[in-house]
Amino acid sequence: MTNLIATNWLAGSETQGLAVKEMALVLSGDGKVCTVLHSSADVEPNESIDALWSETVCSRICDNLRRVLRDRRFFSEELNLDDNGRTAEFTYIAQGRDRVLLVARDTSRKREALSKLKHLAYVDDATALPNREYFLTELEKIVEHQRLCEGRSAVICCHFEGFGLRQGSVSTAHYDEILQELGVRLAYELRGANSDRDEDYERRSVVARTDFQRFAVILPAIENGTDAEAVAERLTLALQAPVEIGGKTYRARVHAGIGLFPQDGSDAPTLFQNANAATEEARTGEAGEVRFHSGTVKLRTLQRQDLEVELRSALDRGAFALNYLPIVDAATGEVRAVEALLRWPESVMGAHSTSKVIGLAERTGLIVPIGEWVLRESFDQLKSWQDGGQPELRLSVNLSMQEFSRVEIAPRMAALMLQVGVQPSSIDLEITEKMLGRDAVVGYRAMDALHALGVSFIVDNFGTGACSLAQFAHSPVDGIKIDISLVNSLETCERDLAACAAAISSAHALGLTAAAEGVETTGQAELLQQHGCDFLEGFLFSKPLTAPQMREFLANQKRAIGS
Repeated sequence: MTNLIATNWLAGSETQGLAVKEMALVLSGDGKVCTVLHSSADVEPNESIDALWSETVCSRICDNLRRVLRDRRFFSEELNLDDNGRTAEFTYIAQGRDRVLLVARDTSRKREALSKLKHLAYVDDATALPNREYFLTELEKIVEHQRLCEGRSAVICCHFEGFGLRQGSVSTAHYDEILQELGVRLAYELRGANSDRDEDYERRSVVARTDFQRFAVILPAIENGTDAEAVAERLTLALQAPVEIGGKTYRARVHAGIGLFPQDGSDAPTLFQNANAATEEARTGEAGEVRFHSGTVKLRTLQRQDLEVELRSALDRGAFALNYLPIVDAATGEVRAVEALLRWPESVMGAHSTSKVIGLAERTGLIVPIGEWVLRESFDQLKSWQDGGQPELRLSVNLSMQEFSRVEIAPRMAALMLQVGVQPSSIDLEITEKMLGRDAVVGYRAMDALHALGVSFIVDNFGTGACSLAQFAHSPVDGIKIDISLVNSLETCERDLAACAAAISSAHALGLTAAAEGVETTGQAELLQQHGCDFLEGFLFSKPLTAPQMREFLANQKRAIGS
């Protein structure tokens, strides 16, 4: 029985080449080895554990041995083994009156992975500055503090452009160097805003990269708007100074907007939004322009508020819903994944066209919180299904252009996966060919970061854009999904059938999977199977289902396979 417990406890552990010793030992109360059940280090019966770990760790283990023998209880804790970040989990199980089973497992890699996720969640990769997620978290704390002490704060947003990245005159590598230089300049200029005695957390300024071409600064304690304006002017001058990179000189056009607490927003999201709105107003002026959030900006915002308010209200009251469409293995018919489909509220769609609603959501940026809701809701649902008997099920989610091009998409998604508890390797993110254009610098960085964690990327609506499969050969793309327009005419148009067959063959040659959407007839499914399509999706297998309906659908299939 002891051997079985030890084996189960160490299941899945890699024991070769470990920096941390993994083992299962039966020990006496004074720390002597009685039986070696498993060990990645040389240890013999009757030896002391002193040779296995440091004096501090061994002393702690001996204390725990006595504790477990006294209390007759299962006990587990994680210990730091040294100053290099190595950790191990030690589990103690009493064995009779004077013996304890000790199982030691390496947790260093788990901690390292967690640390990487947290780093990704709060740090901008290109500049090493805090990102939007961290910025908003800190802003909420500062706003709350200033509300309690009736103080004033300011947010400054600096938008820069003119480096010629989109025209190809500066490489991605040089662009990163430019961003790093700008970040250093901001930090240097803000030293004056943080006096040497400002050790209080609430009085120190924060600088972050919050979007592709935007930095943001929090001035946590100011006397008035003039203070914030003076800092904003210094920042714009610093950012507009020439940057020498790779033997070339680059100059930026910079505009800044200021939001003041409490008059421009009594909460962090509103204050940040209004500072950004002021920045957009500043961009209508000359380079170096600094604007406060003004009545003009408010008027322009009010002009588009009606539908925006409806969308926000729908989001706040939970009026959005998700349906799910099964994606089946073309060879076996088994459900391998489900695609999350957003259902727009009837109160919104009843009065407006889909294109108008989506267009407004994209222009106002509401598509981002809506997309975040979709991710959280679908991740929660996937976790529920996996825990309920579908551990291998995958989830496919569509990303909008706005989500894909935001600097913080990778860290926010990493943080969400960490919070919900879903494995990145069970997530497929669907993007379009258009998103992979030559200007998709931020998107490719996000793809690389998420792909490294195990997330897969599928090019949706394949066959409708201008991209060729050759463009995916050196990108973090894992598969394609052939567009419904080609699938619809498979049985009647030889040209479309040939296009599908070529796409499937080319995808496989590049090591990509091939799926087809919009499969509605048995004939379409058979033709796709004959040409080696891996996955099929469409009304032939199921209409979109609610979460409870999909749970029943999956359970019925599992019972059918089991019988």
